[in-house]
Amino acid sequence: MIGQSKAHAPFDGRNCCAQQGQWLKVKQLVDLLQVESRRHLWEFLFFLLVSMAALALRDLNLHESFSAGARQLLGCPLPAELLSITLAAYGFSTLTLLLTRRGGETRVVKRWFHFSFRTVFYLFYSFSGVLAAHYLFVFGLGLFLYVCEQLGGWLALGRIEAENGDLVEEP
Repeated sequence: MIGQSKAHAPFDGRNCCAQQGQWLKVKQLVDLLQVESRRHLWEFLFFLLVSMAALALRDLNLHESFSAGARQLLGCPLPAELLSITLAAYGFSTLTLLLTRRGGETRVVKRWFHFSFRTVFYLFYSFSGVLAAHYLFVFGLGLFLYVCEQLGGWLALGRIEAENGDLVEEP
């Protein structure tokens, strides 16, 4: 029958309020996932812009651009190996959080701080004078994490549609 699903009772007057309430919950969840997806796309756009600027300035050594007194105050730049280990640890922990969040029903509210985490490594590598050699590592990891976030959102929407097929459409 049209409008029926294996998982849900047919829509009639007796269960109208229950289905309406369930539909509102599903709609709120779908709307939340769509807003999250749009925010991730905006973050990705800004990440691409910062990445293009970093690519243009990849030969800049920020540490050498400071005066001798400022360099003495700042100290020596971090070794590239330590920065790479830190970036890899950040990527692994972010991926782990993405997978656990999508696997369960808990919602982790995050804002733009992951954008700053992903882009600040350009600054760190530039300060160490090795951005040209490590640019693709920073860019590739950032791109991979944004793709994983988008795929997670699409999978969550697909799961909602599979579980609530007839409730996805307005009653």
